[in-house]
Order: sequence, then structure tokens, then C-alpha cells
Amino acid sequence: MKFNRWILILIVIVGGLIYFSLPKQSQAPSKSSADSLQIAEKRLTKDEQFKTGDESPIPDKANFKGLTYYPYDATWIIPFEITRSEKVTRISLQMTDGSVDSLLVFGKAHADLAGMHVDLIVYQHDSGDFFIPFKDKTAPTETYGGGRYLELPLTKLKDNQLSIDFNEAFFPYCAYNKTFACPIPPKENQLSIRIPAGEKNP
Repeated sequence: MKFNRWILILIVIVGGLIYFSLPKQSQAPSKSSADSLQIAEKRLTKDEQFKTGDESPIPDKANFKGLTYYPYDATWIIPFEITRSEKVTRISLQMTDGSVDSLLVFGKAHADLAGMHVDLIVYQHDSGDFFIPFKDKTAPTETYGGGRYLELPLTKLKDNQLSIDFNEAFFPYCAYNKTFACPIPPKENQLSIRIPAGEKNP
């Protein structure tokens, strides 16, 4: 009986080892993981375009090693409530070279960020997609001093709510090459909080 008991114990131990060594059943990635992978793919694609593209703003492509970003953080995907403009208006936005660009004003986006209420003017391209130039307290030490941009497809707007992913915030071309002229974020979009998400200084 003593011998049989030890055989039984060994069988239990070996069975446990086999069970835990088997690959776990694959599961669909969480939405956060999927979003993170999508952002990573977009960043790699942009690096390749900047290194090889004819319209790249990078002066020295041969030594370009890629852009720098904050780690992906799903908490910086923020649902903003949208107040639409009562009528379609086109305004002049100041450019870095002293010229002006004409953009449609779609309305204002409202949300609470870092314990503060934030309003952002939302512009609209002629294509219908949204453009949000902004500047936050990470500039100029951590991010470009002239601010960053967000481009969002019209499909992001649902029931007057616009999902804004600050992980997709990027520098304007003039951050890499002063021969480009870029829109300057208006004072309404210059925020008194830090947004450590998206593109950052090398």
C-alpha cells in the first residue's frame, strides 16, 4: 500500500506539470490591447514615410531613427461632449510664417481632464474630418513648443460625443523643418494641464 500511495502522488504531480505546460486557449485581445497595437502600427508606418517619403519634412533622412512618443495610455482616450456652432463659420487661423489659413469652425468640445474643465475649439476640413490644434503644459520641455495636432475622422462623432485619443497627438511639420508653415493653436486651445500622451521631444 505504501508503494502504491507514492505512485499515486507521482501521477498527480506529473499530471499537474503536463496541465500547466499546455498552451492556454487563445483569447481575443482586449480593446485596450487592440488599440495599443493599432497605434504602434500607425507609428511604424509614419516612421517609414518620414524616412523614405518624398513629402517627408525630415531634412536628414539618412540619420532619421524614428519619432519619439509617450507610452500608450488608454486613460487618455477621452469622450468629449460637442456643442456645434449655430451656423457654419470660416475663420482665419494664424500660421507660423505670419500668413493665415481659413478653416471651418465646427464647434466646441467639452470634458473634464485632470480635475479641470476643458474646452477645445474643433475645426473641420473641407473633407468633413476634424482638426484640433492644441498646446498643453508639456510644451516646450517635453513636447514641441508650438503645440500639437489631432486629426479625427467624422465617424468619431456619435450623438454629439467625440472620442478624442490623445495618444494620436502629433507634431506639425514645422517642428522638424522651419521651411513649413503650420497653424498655431488659438489661445482657447492652450491648456493649463499636462497631457503626457502622443508624440514627444526626442
